[in-house]
Amino acid sequence: MMQVFSLRFSSYNFKSYPISIYGIIAIRDDLEPLRNYVFNCSRDDPVMIHQDYSSALPLCSPCRGIYVLDHALLEVDLWVKKDGDGLNDEKLLSLYAEINVGLSFDMKFIGRIQSDRCILDMDYTLLSEGVEAIIQVLTILDSPHHVRFSAFSSCFDNRIVLFEGKCVKKGEIFKHVVAVTAKEKLYILLELENVHFVWSFQDGAAEALSSPNDYSILDQFNVRVFFAPKNGECRQSRYHAWKESCRTKGGT
Repeated sequence: MMQVFSLRFSSYNFKSYPISIYGIIAIRDDLEPLRNYVFNCSRDDPVMIHQDYSSALPLCSPCRGIYVLDHALLEVDLWVKKDGDGLNDEKLLSLYAEINVGLSFDMKFIGRIQSDRCILDMDYTLLSEGVEAIIQVLTILDSPHHVRFSAFSSCFDNRIVLFEGKCVKKGEIFKHVVAVTAKEKLYILLELENVHFVWSFQDGAAEALSSPNDYSILDQFNVRVFFAPKNGECRQSRYHAWKESCRTKGGT
């Protein structure tokens, strides 16, 4: 399975700041050749890039785990928003790139994509025995606090930012899908008012292995993780079922 850690501009050349960027970055994998987004911002809700601040693009949760056994197709289509109705918007980066796996499992990579205006780096890893982990965080009480949730694992030390913002109404804050090596621990980190709280989970365990000792946090947030099968046990997709039906019909 593939896990993307970050998307960031390592080099860019813009005439003025801040700039508003929108568009998509998606991966089409072995399970189903449909877009599985890791970045998806509309023109109405672009990302602001400032000259003296972080040049990272916020990750969005893929709709499911990214199952890469042999190769995958990366699609990038990024635009700079200009004033008006969109006719004057500038293309920043638009291309397709193939990700070939080979024997490169359980290693960290930096994929570099460039145009004449920018260089975009994608930090990622490919897990040979990966499982899909669905992280769900719910607020039990209304909260005006600014919070930041991130995930990391005993199989990788990169932190994946899951959510950053204010929790106002009780209910689900977010749901995020990540990949982790089977039987390895997955940690969910909450940063609240400069204090850190950690939950730990593991594939095969029915409940959290550990939770914060602060009951005020447990009374406010409900953190759950659901694990899906590892690479070799993934369910058959509709696309593969369709291919099999076509092959069967062609042979009759």
